[in-house]
Amino acid sequence: MKNIIFIFFAGAFSALAMAPINFWPAIFLGLSGLYIFLCHAETPVKSAIIGFMFSMGYFGFSLSWVGNALLIEDNPYFWAWPLAICGLPALLSLFTAISCYVYKLLYRDTNNFISYVAFVTFLFISEYSRGHLLTGFPWNLYGYTWIDLLPIAQIASLSSIYLLTIITIFWASAPAFLLTSNHTIMTKSFIALCLLSSFVASYAYGFNRIQNNPVQYNDEYEIIIIQPNIPQSEKWKPENRATNFITQIELSKYTSSETSVKRKAHYIIWPETAISQDIIDTPWTREYIRNMLQAYPAPAYLITGVLLYDRKEEAYYNSVITFNNKAEIINRYDKSHLVPFGEYMPFENIFDIAPIVGFTGFKQGAGQKTLEMPEGLKFSPLICYEIIFPKRAIAPSLPRPDMIINLTNDGWYGDSAGPYQHLVQSRFRAIETGIPVLRSANTGISAIIAPSGESLVDETILQKVSITRNLPHAIDYTFKNLYTERIIIFLLIVFLILPNMYIKFIKYSLLHRNIIKR
Repeated sequence: MKNIIFIFFAGAFSALAMAPINFWPAIFLGLSGLYIFLCHAETPVKSAIIGFMFSMGYFGFSLSWVGNALLIEDNPYFWAWPLAICGLPALLSLFTAISCYVYKLLYRDTNNFISYVAFVTFLFISEYSRGHLLTGFPWNLYGYTWIDLLPIAQIASLSSIYLLTIITIFWASAPAFLLTSNHTIMTKSFIALCLLSSFVASYAYGFNRIQNNPVQYNDEYEIIIIQPNIPQSEKWKPENRATNFITQIELSKYTSSETSVKRKAHYIIWPETAISQDIIDTPWTREYIRNMLQAYPAPAYLITGVLLYDRKEEAYYNSVITFNNKAEIINRYDKSHLVPFGEYMPFENIFDIAPIVGFTGFKQGAGQKTLEMPEGLKFSPLICYEIIFPKRAIAPSLPRPDMIINLTNDGWYGDSAGPYQHLVQSRFRAIETGIPVLRSANTGISAIIAPSGESLVDETILQKVSITRNLPHAIDYTFKNLYTERIIIFLLIVFLILPNMYIKFIKYSLLHRNIIKR
């Protein structure tokens, strides 16, 4: 019982490595503690319990903000708050529990280097699995530890956050392995030297990438990011919709400057669901948009999140649309990776629970898009949590965009860890793709993020702001294999599991022969 409490708090302490604390040594103490406890576990079942309790501590603390959305004033689903803060961590912890069970099942002797590599492999597989299975939820992957140490974070540019995650597991659990293994001092010293060298080499690579790619701006394009800071409890009240709309118009109005007349275009960016279908259908609101855009000396465009209603399909879409300076819609993207239980009900074709919860959700969009502006600039639109999926940042089969635009509304979570963690994942998408990320949040944290992951503006949580900057240039697309982490998994499985199975087969064959002889 005492050990269970210790392992739970080891996981909880590991959560300090995530935003907003970003205390990276915490992940070293936490994962080293997990490895030591697993080494002393006597059975696969006990290992599974250890893995589950560790992750319950980790996710329970690092995701405690999730329930805030259910505590918004007048939210009829407040009763689901205990399910949100306990159910989600428990579901994610099952991935760790299963990996720890299989690890102990195959590797009873945990004092050698092979078993240590196996531990790293299975823990990484659990992280990779939770990011892909059941629609995926790759929030707070261990690799996000390094956001305050940007040279190390650049490793993600070679593949994705998953590559940095497996490397992080290696580094963070290494102290425990060196402490508990039965290798000689010479062998331990050599392994420690290799791990230290890999850290230094990673830092050198990242430092070089940052130095060789200083932030450069394209002064032909001006970016205006709007954060209206509208409280979630006030956002959808019918009597507030006109006021909220005017607030965003006022923040978007042109302010003269000496360089503005030299622009090719101005892009004004509003957050997720900044307007709704009734705003689009109302003539006076279109007139406001037209007047606001035409006040700019160069062509101006409004890129905004919108709650669309398709009357033919009788369906709602969470969308991004672009208005030109005639207030005409020139492109559109419909969110295609919806939030389960938040934006759609899973298994609704089998279990129709809409009459019970009073919610049918949004219709899923057609898929990833790269939208092109009249001047030729391209952007990848991502709505809210679509930014947390590395493979969704840009469509690999479409032309490379000049910018990634992420529209979100983190007003559900207030001044909690959630908006900070969401921002971290946006910064890693910039690192992975080498493309600037432009982020407009309603009451979360809006940002302009350089391809190195550096945030070019101060944090703006719970502030009403208009952020104006020139568009950062993307950096040259370096070679990277989008399937690196899958190749790593395959090679580790071949290296670890097949020899283990072969040894077990030989032992079984010898035992079977001895039984027959007797």
